[in-house]
Amino acid sequence: MPSPSKHSKLSPSKSNIWLNCSYSSLFMDGETNEKSEVAEFGTQCHELGAALISKALHVTNYDEEFKTIEEVKEGLSMYSAEMQDIADGYADYAVNAYEFEKKRSKQEPLVVIEQELDLSDIEEDGVGTLDLGIVSDRDGGTLTIIDLKTGRLPVYAKDPKTGKFNSQLGMYALYFYKTFKDLYQIKNIRLVIYQPVINNTNECEITLEELLNFEEKCLKPMVQRIKNGFHNPRCGDHCKYCPGRMLCRYRMLNDLWTLPFAEKEVNKLSEEEINAILPHLDGIISYAEDLKEYALKKALAGKKWDGFKLVYSKVTRKIIDEEQVIKICKEEGIDPFVSQKLAGITELTKRLGKEKFKELLGGYVALQEGSLVLVKNDDSREEVNIEEEKNNA
Repeated sequence: MPSPSKHSKLSPSKSNIWLNCSYSSLFMDGETNEKSEVAEFGTQCHELGAALISKALHVTNYDEEFKTIEEVKEGLSMYSAEMQDIADGYADYAVNAYEFEKKRSKQEPLVVIEQELDLSDIEEDGVGTLDLGIVSDRDGGTLTIIDLKTGRLPVYAKDPKTGKFNSQLGMYALYFYKTFKDLYQIKNIRLVIYQPVINNTNECEITLEELLNFEEKCLKPMVQRIKNGFHNPRCGDHCKYCPGRMLCRYRMLNDLWTLPFAEKEVNKLSEEEINAILPHLDGIISYAEDLKEYALKKALAGKKWDGFKLVYSKVTRKIIDEEQVIKICKEEGIDPFVSQKLAGITELTKRLGKEKFKELLGGYVALQEGSLVLVKNDDSREEVNIEEEKNNA
């Protein structure tokens, strides 16, 4: 597999963002991106799937040290039964796709797995990694791109709203074509999304002419704008995937600029004004949640925000020795059960009385702390010392 240290600012995987908003390229520096467990699971799942496909199709990568499937599994820190199921399904799908092309071709199809693509004409040292590519002579030359998705948000080879093909797959197809166009005749492009976790496997077919048109009218112009420093912000559905969504000033102001109550001296919003505000609320709430999450992550890392502190979101009480509580309640002549189960703390307090509950059962009740949240300093909850929490973890 390609070196994980390599990072492309204008990568195919983020193309739906920067092709829609050139301003987003300012955040594509690798620093704003945070490696999540979900993303790491996907990376390791790809590695296992690639190993299974290579074994099934007898494909050898001479640039890497050979590893058995068991050795690959041993090197995966997040290996699980779920990962195995996904990888097995992906391998089966890939092998079937290869066999489909092979049966309809005169010559043996070309197959590449985890192929690193040269994107240097987009940016210096730019690379992209294609999950699986097949070239056959079917129908005058067919290039197939298969992309494994392990997330739970649906991804489409062709956008059902706009009718446009997936730009990530389009870029993979374009640079795969450029790599082998002198060796193979290609007329047709097949783009496939394999997303088994939500049973969302879908595909679309385009012509080579459509692919090259995408390069000339969409890809090249936007790359040139970005290289020239023309960073024109544009908000849309792509914002929720942008690594700079928490810090983007334009996104923060986008909906607020359009609100109808600016510079109006009124004590009460009219129904017309409320109606005009409603379409913007989802965007405002989404941005606020992203920003709050960013501020919390910084605080958990030790950042002190002026006027704010870390506290536990809630503290609940839980009985830690049910047998002792039942015994004591019976000795006091009260029924400790509700529907044959031990009653909750509130109910037992009601039956025994607050002081007696504390005296008799207080030693068998422990406080359970919730997750950390960021609140204003005038909140009554006790502040958490994050450094002490780290040391006690």
